[in-house]
Amino acid sequence: MKALIQKIEKTEEVLCVLMLMLMCLFIFLGTVSRFTGLFIISWAEEFARYCMIWSVFLGIGVAAVRGQHFMVNAIGLFCPPSVVRISQILCAILVAVFSLLCVVYGIDVLAWQMNANQITATLHWPMWLMYLSIPLGLALMAVCYCYHTYEIISGKADIKQEGGM
Repeated sequence: MKALIQKIEKTEEVLCVLMLMLMCLFIFLGTVSRFTGLFIISWAEEFARYCMIWSVFLGIGVAAVRGQHFMVNAIGLFCPPSVVRISQILCAILVAVFSLLCVVYGIDVLAWQMNANQITATLHWPMWLMYLSIPLGLALMAVCYCYHTYEIISGKADIKQEGGM
């Protein structure tokens, strides 16, 4: 299981880096084209927007498996480690359940988009490709949170080094 989670994490990292690089490249080229007039890239901003959306939804899985999501750590300052572990488990379960509910709703929205045949404004790509990032990213986050919760319960995760869970 750990090998699968590591492969998912590495794949998400590579895709996020690729998306962010493409986003920066096309925003730079779009800006240069706008101010020089040498060439026109009318779709650069839209492409960058969709790269950002995909990198965010893919990146939440990476943050989940590393335990780096934002969290107020006040419980850890005043409570013993057993209470901290219980609060982390509860938090991970709530986030996983929320993620799975969002996946179900995201699939409904995705199905609606596929039936609507809507396309993006300048790229003319099917809009459902953009909405696919929601259920996919949140499903990966739920899997990663479940695995991370397993690590906490089994004692394999180091509570003191955790950034957010």
